[in-house]
Amino acid sequence: MNLSNKKEMVSRIAGVGKGRVRFNPEKLKDIEDAVTRGEIRALISGGAIKLNHIKGQTRRHRARARGPGSRKGKRSARMGKKEKWIKQVRALRRYLKKVKPKIGKKLYWDAYKKIKGGEIKSVARLKEFLGGNK
Repeated sequence: MNLSNKKEMVSRIAGVGKGRVRFNPEKLKDIEDAVTRGEIRALISGGAIKLNHIKGQTRRHRARARGPGSRKGKRSARMGKKEKWIKQVRALRRYLKKVKPKIGKKLYWDAYKKIKGGEIKSVARLKEFLGGNK
C-alpha cells in the first residue's frame, strides 16, 4: 500500500509541502479508497489527513545569523546610506525635542540646523554642543 501519490495530491490541494502531510493510521483504508480531490478534501476536514504546522525560526536564531560570516554584500547594501542618515537624524531630533523646554528656542534651532547640516552627528556631540552653549 503505497500512499506517496495520495500524499502528493494532498500537498497540491492544501498548498503545503509533502513533508507536512500526515495520515491517520486508523483511517488508511479510507485514504487508499479516495480518488477525487473532493474526497481528499473531505478526509482533510474529517481529520483522517492532518497538516503539520510550520516550525518557523526563533528570534534568538535570527539574531545569531547576523554575524560577519553570514553577511554578503557591503554594509551599505544591508542598510542604505539614506536609511542610516534618516535613522541618525531622527534619533538626534528626538533627543533635541526632549530637552527643548530646558534649552530655549534659539539654542534649539541652532542645534536643529547643525543636525540638518551634518555638523552634529551623534547624541554625545549634541550634548556637548548644548552643554557649552547653555
